[in-house]
Amino acid sequence: MGQFAYKNEVLEPLRRVLSEQLVMDLNHVADGPLLAMAKKIPGGYIHRKPFLRDAKWRFQKRLAHLTQDAAAIAEHLPWYQETLKSDKAKLGEHLDELAAAIGGPRAALLCVLWNEQAPQKDATLPADWLARLVALSKPQAGKPETKAWKAILAKLVETPGKEPLDSADALDSADRTLRRLQQEIAQGKAARENEGRQIRRQHANELETKDGEIRKAREEAAKSLQEAAKLGANLESQVQSLQAKLTKEEEEVARLRGELDRAREQVAKKAREIAEELLSEEVRPWLADARILKAASEEVAKLRQLTSETVEKVRKAQRDADPFLAKEHQLRQAIPQMEEMLKLLRRYQRTAVQALPEVTALEQRITEHVEKVRYELEKRDQPSDPFLERISAKINVADSRELKSIESALLLAEQSGLVDSRHADLYRRDIHRRRSYLADRDFHVQKQSGPLALLERAAATGEKARLAVDANNFACLRQDYLGLSLPTKKNAQGETRFLLDAAARQKVVQLLEKLADDATGLHVWVCFDGQPSQLRIGNPRLKATFSRAGGKADHDLMDLVAKDKTVEAPWFVVSDDIEVRDATGREGAYIVYNDGLVQLLVNRGLKP
Repeated sequence: MGQFAYKNEVLEPLRRVLSEQLVMDLNHVADGPLLAMAKKIPGGYIHRKPFLRDAKWRFQKRLAHLTQDAAAIAEHLPWYQETLKSDKAKLGEHLDELAAAIGGPRAALLCVLWNEQAPQKDATLPADWLARLVALSKPQAGKPETKAWKAILAKLVETPGKEPLDSADALDSADRTLRRLQQEIAQGKAARENEGRQIRRQHANELETKDGEIRKAREEAAKSLQEAAKLGANLESQVQSLQAKLTKEEEEVARLRGELDRAREQVAKKAREIAEELLSEEVRPWLADARILKAASEEVAKLRQLTSETVEKVRKAQRDADPFLAKEHQLRQAIPQMEEMLKLLRRYQRTAVQALPEVTALEQRITEHVEKVRYELEKRDQPSDPFLERISAKINVADSRELKSIESALLLAEQSGLVDSRHADLYRRDIHRRRSYLADRDFHVQKQSGPLALLERAAATGEKARLAVDANNFACLRQDYLGLSLPTKKNAQGETRFLLDAAARQKVVQLLEKLADDATGLHVWVCFDGQPSQLRIGNPRLKATFSRAGGKADHDLMDLVAKDKTVEAPWFVVSDDIEVRDATGREGAYIVYNDGLVQLLVNRGLKP
């Protein structure tokens, strides 16, 4: 057995297709034969599912064993088992029908099995059948149709025939079948006719609808065409009228251009005539005079330069010849330098935690020296009048209150004409110098340090300073000094609060306005709680602020100290509120208590 099998050169091109068909047929083999076959294949499969899963690539590696593998399952698949029992002649006669029933690759695989089992050479099948059968169709995974392959199997294998049916029964059965078929044909024909009538009716309705739409579209198109024709006619008429207007305008422009050109020519001609006339009669003599004036001006400039140089030489010679004038010149040049040194020392005193005694002594010494030099220099400009000398002597020994009286008297004397303005300015300088001296003396002798002393010094000398007053805090705590009797009211927490009315506010503003008038370098901010009210303020260096809605004047005062940059000067904050003192102190402000402000006002002679 197997000696008449197909040669390798015949099977080699077809092994892959036949192997695919074999793998597909494995799905139709029962578990027993399938697992028996699986155990013989390398891999040791003992379960159906993994074996079928890996069968494709397993059998692709076993193409050389295709015939043996097909023979192992042939007897378990009926389309192989039954067909192998047929006759060679009948198989060749009905080969195409068999291929159509079970598939070309299956038929080819059947031929391979046939030759494998052929007992002699005459029983083998031709080799050209394989290629023809494989080309008929692709490998099929499903089972062959049972009815079809059994029909072809009946042709291949002889089976004992059945007894013929009774002729009458056969005819009756045929008649019934024929009548049933005729009825079905008639019913189908009627149904098709009804369906055709419905379709034709539907088509007719649709065509009628389309015709109506087409008619409407045509009517609308005709109307649109008519309107477009009318619009085109109107536009054409408008274009013609515009063209006519344009032609007229172009003609008018051309005419105006011609007139303009002629007018330009006439104006140019007239201008030339006038220019020639002026040059001949007026301009030429004037030019001659101008040349003469230019020469004279140059000569005067030379003389002026010579005169200024001569005066400067004479002044220098006089200064060199007169030692006193030379000394005066040196002193006048040294005063600005000493003032700069004085500013530097005073800044050290303000900013230092504790100023050294040497700095204080040096500042006092330089101040006295500057005042003495100024006094001596200005004394030379004063007239030698005994009355005026007595005024100067009185100023040099007066205190703060007497200086204020002298200043008022000096103003009245100037207004009445007893003292001229030049002398009055000199005496005012003496008054300012005396005030500075008194402030320095009080600062060094009585109050060596502290914010109140710095504020008093600024108020006395006129130095720039910024004063922020917590008005409600000051007015409520110093009602005795202000002469107020404020009403009270309990808040939501049950605490008693003073109410500052408009009259009390005005009284505080008037008092601080007096301080601003007295201290010429002081800028004052008065911060009130509550809604704004009308206040009379006459000094531009005093401003009143009111708390925002839902806020307090304390916060406005803190923001003011932190953000205001209008004046470059130190801040002095008057409040007994610890929160205000802490917040403004962190911003670098000097803290003055309410009692300190009262003391300052008393010392300055200011009353509410």
